[in-house]
Amino acid sequence: MICHQYPNSPHATLATPGLIFTHGAGGTLDAPAVVNFCTGYSVVHPVLSFQGSMNFNARVKGFHVSISYLRLEKQSLTLGGRSMGARAAVIAGTEILSSEDGQSELSLVLVSYPLKGPKDVRDQILLDLPASVRVLFVIGEKDAMCPLDLLEETRKKMAAKTRLVVVRGADHGMHVRPVAEEKRLGEEAGRLAAAWVGGEADDNDIHIGRDEEG
Repeated sequence: MICHQYPNSPHATLATPGLIFTHGAGGTLDAPAVVNFCTGYSVVHPVLSFQGSMNFNARVKGFHVSISYLRLEKQSLTLGGRSMGARAAVIAGTEILSSEDGQSELSLVLVSYPLKGPKDVRDQILLDLPASVRVLFVIGEKDAMCPLDLLEETRKKMAAKTRLVVVRGADHGMHVRPVAEEKRLGEEAGRLAAAWVGGEADDNDIHIGRDEEG
């Protein structure tokens, strides 16, 4: 399994990454949305990102492999991903919660979560998460696969605690123009996510980027 570690923080320790993260379907670890977000996150906490195939079950297994490889204790974990990788993170986290050894703290960082599928709404796995789980959504303002109004309806029904970071002007791939702004916003989103996971931010929703109507 191909992995990449982001130890950009001087306090990072490779044995205890702050986040295990994976990419979307058909993408790679080199996708700008992945690189920008993980680079920003790793300024605060380290990241282990892993590459998987388009097979969903195999991607879920990738989280378990990463945890075993790093010999992490399962009492406090942060899992995340982009698009399909975000769905896989939810399933992997649910499996860990229901395992025999259990675990007490789980945070999920879901970037571009594909809530709206071709024929259905992919909300059930989110609704099944218990109240003990913390969930951060990082969504592009123009993401057709995760309309903000639909996400808000889902969040109201979730038992898990949620927070939302909206990237103004961004689509599902977190693309904005110019490229320098896309990079800046991606890294800012990563830093905000890391601060939230570390308990250094409140649970209020936030919008980042230029307001096109302003």
